[in-house]
Parts: sequence; structure tokens; C-alpha cells
Amino acid sequence: MPSTTPPAANDPGNAPALRGLRHVVADEAQAAAAELDGWQQRYQQLTPGMFRAEVSQVTYGDVHVFREQTTQALLEEGEAARGYVSLALPHVQCEDGWFHGYRMHGHALLCAGNGQALAMRTPRELDLTGLTMPLPALQRAVSLAAGEPRRLDAMPRVRQLRPAVGNELRTALLSVLATAAIEADVFSNRFVESAVRDALLLAAATSLIDDGDRPREPLPTAGARRQLVADAYALVRATPDHGWSILALCEQLGVSRRTLQYSFNEVTGLAPLDFVRAVRMNGVRQALRAGPVEPVGTVAARFGFHHLPRFAAQYRAFFGELPSQTLARRRMLG
Repeated sequence: MPSTTPPAANDPGNAPALRGLRHVVADEAQAAAAELDGWQQRYQQLTPGMFRAEVSQVTYGDVHVFREQTTQALLEEGEAARGYVSLALPHVQCEDGWFHGYRMHGHALLCAGNGQALAMRTPRELDLTGLTMPLPALQRAVSLAAGEPRRLDAMPRVRQLRPAVGNELRTALLSVLATAAIEADVFSNRFVESAVRDALLLAAATSLIDDGDRPREPLPTAGARRQLVADAYALVRATPDHGWSILALCEQLGVSRRTLQYSFNEVTGLAPLDFVRAVRMNGVRQALRAGPVEPVGTVAARFGFHHLPRFAAQYRAFFGELPSQTLARRRMLG
């Protein structure tokens, strides 16, 4: 299982820093183990035959996403650093292998890290996807997602997930890796990277707090929902270039993800991040139409849009014209 310690350069106290996607292929078990970031790990091949390993890894700030695919059964052992935790899901078709004495399968969430030793026997065909993050960051995300303080002092080694929850987490991780492979530049600004990092933390937190039929927190009143959306609007208007994510909004507003999403859907008809994008998009339009005449790229960056071609396409889809056309009409009228 890859990395329970993101690279030292990605200290949680520093601003997020993207490391590009790393994809390595190895034909020997211990060579594959040596390619894994942050682990002192030992692999031993247990079944006869040609061995092949593929490992993909990418880091967003202090959150590390990985996918490990191997042929032949392995005994994996290693030591994990304190303060970091890894969560991983085998492929849905995995029905063999064990993890600390528990059987591995496609809806078993494997938990490792925070100073604990690793002991895993993989199936002959392993496809494992997961992420590594600082324990304090995951703790905050769990409490926000749950709407109440939750402790992670005694996480089980293996947590059985409902299929829908496991599939959602696996899809999110694979999507992040796939996007990093083909569009690395989309994460080159702090707004997008911070949003991805927080979305990964919330996805991990959701997998840890899913309680099935447990009663949920009471939903806010109509007045409280309106006030919550108004407060969020004020935050985004005041700092439009901030990396507003679901997690960041929950932290600033002191509410759970469920309360935030319910309030936005009820009051605005939009998901929270769609509303945030609309506010920032309208801010650009107003600045182009009424503010000092500035280049489109300068105005867009002030509102958190740093990839100009992508922003221009989004702007045209939103308003029916390119930002340059908005600016040109303003100059003609002026």
C-alpha cells in the first residue's frame, strides 16, 4: 500500500503544492516497493510467475492519491509515520487476500498509518486505490461531515462499506488520477488544487462516518437556511479568489456538509460550488462592464480564474458571449 507520508515539501502548514502525476512500472516486487513515496516497505512474491507492478501517484497539498496494480500474490510489510493515515479500497472484483487478518474484498475499506505496522497479503491480481492524508485534517473533515465532533482514535483496520459509499469513493479517486494524467495544468492554480484537496478529504470522511440507518442531524429552519446562504454569499463576495470548497465553506460557516448542501439546494436551486462559481463569474462580468478597463486575464485572475482559455469557454457557456466581447461592447458604449 503506497504512502502514509506525503513528501516533506508538502508540509500541512505550507500552501498547497501540486506534484505532477507519477506513473512507474516495475518487473520485480522489491523494485515496486522502492517506488512508493513515504513508506519503508518490503514486498515478497508468494506465487510463481512473471511479476508486473504499475503505481500511479499524485499529491494535492498534503493529500496523496495512489493506485497500485500488481500481478502475483505478495506479502507486503512496512512501517508508517505517525500523524498520517491511509485509506484504500481494493477493486470490486477482489475476493482474495487479507489485511491484518481480515479478508479483502471490493467493499472493505483498509485503514493504515499513524505509527502502525503494515501486514498485507495481496491476491494474485491486485488493484488498490486509496489516499493518504494528515490525521488532523481528516479529523476535521469527519467532524464537519458528521455535523458533530467525532474522534478517530480507534479506527478499525477494515471497515465494511455500503456498495454505494465504496463506489463513490473509488470513483472520486480514479477520477482525480485520470484528470491529473491528461489535464495536469487544470490543477496549476491554488483555487482548483485546494478544492480538489478538500473534496478528497470529505470523500474520505464520508466513507468513515456512513452509519446506515442512524438518525441524522435535524435540518435547519427556513430562516436559518436563508441566513446560511446569505452568509456564504458574503464570504465569496469578500474573497472571490479564495479556494472555496465544500470543506472550506463548512469550516467558515460552522455547519455540516449535509446542512450546507440542503440549504443551497432549497434556497438557490444550485449545489454550493455551482453557486460559488456563478457569484465569481458574475463578479468578472460586472468588472468588465463597469470597472476600470483592464485585460480580461487580469480581471479573471482577481476572481480566481487562472486558466484563461477554460475560463473564456465557461464564460461563453454562462453568458452567451466571450469575455472579450463583453469588454468590447463596454468600450464601444464608453
